[in-house]
Amino acid sequence: MHHVHSESYLVYNIMSSGEIECSNTLEDELDQALPSQAFIYRPVRQRVYALLLGDWKDGASTGPVVKEWFVYPGNSLKHPDLVRPLQMTIQGGTPSLEVLWLSQEPAAQARRLDTLLACFNLSSSREELQAVESPLRALCCLLIYLFVQVDTLSLEDLHAFIAQALCLQGKSTSQLMHLQLDYINSRAVQLGSLLVRGLTTLVLVNSACGFPWTTSEFMPWNVFDGKLFHQKYLQSEKGYAVEVLLEQNRSWLTKFHNLKAVVCKACSKENRRIVGRTHWDSPYTGRQGRQGYSSYRTDSTHGHSGQSWRNQGSGGRQHERNHWRRY
Repeated sequence: MHHVHSESYLVYNIMSSGEIECSNTLEDELDQALPSQAFIYRPVRQRVYALLLGDWKDGASTGPVVKEWFVYPGNSLKHPDLVRPLQMTIQGGTPSLEVLWLSQEPAAQARRLDTLLACFNLSSSREELQAVESPLRALCCLLIYLFVQVDTLSLEDLHAFIAQALCLQGKSTSQLMHLQLDYINSRAVQLGSLLVRGLTTLVLVNSACGFPWTTSEFMPWNVFDGKLFHQKYLQSEKGYAVEVLLEQNRSWLTKFHNLKAVVCKACSKENRRIVGRTHWDSPYTGRQGRQGYSSYRTDSTHGHSGQSWRNQGSGGRQHERNHWRRY
């Protein structure tokens, strides 16, 4: 019923045919600093598969396999990636779909939220995220996940993401339409695309978990505008002060620092310190040194702990691996 009424996203496809697809993306194939969105959000999708396709143990030779048709550099989409689910850790155990989708008990909504956060491995940040107002908590959820996963994201990137979300609230459609950019930066385009793909991933997770948050929170026009983000990215890259990014609006300054604190605190719990690009040459910043390539972090709670994103990226594919060498 949710599928027919367009109230859920991809859940029906996964359960009925065991397939999922994303055949288009905005990525720079020559940019070695950012991994593809197909791999950044794959651990989240794998936890959703575990939720939807039933109980099984990590490392089992048998069990459900989902065919992923996700575009990424070097993938001709002639064959799907065969991806297995990943179990997640939820206090009190993983609830059944019957509880998540049908239960009317007062405690069920809290279980739904616990499951959503577990899909993003953000259970430890539940209290902080709950304190953030809608729709900015969805943005915070994604930013924490992205910055923990991708080591090449910097403090300047974080400032641009938060500033555009706050400034968007005061912009009319006409203002956004007439916004002029000095030039187009391919990295800014890819970062914007990453966030929007994250919002669609949130819609999938929210659907699978029985809608702990309202779907409207994930609609891009509430938290993201590509051209406005591009402007803030260019300004942040040039070292503009936060006050300038926020267009001298003092009422947004407190919100900015509160949102930044939530993201940085959550990332620090995962031993991820967000620093500016001027610090990237230091061997003591972040979890790993940033030497012009992206480090992609896999979750330590599942059976593939210790693998790099490039190793798990091709799923069941046993060919076309040469293009990963550049990473």
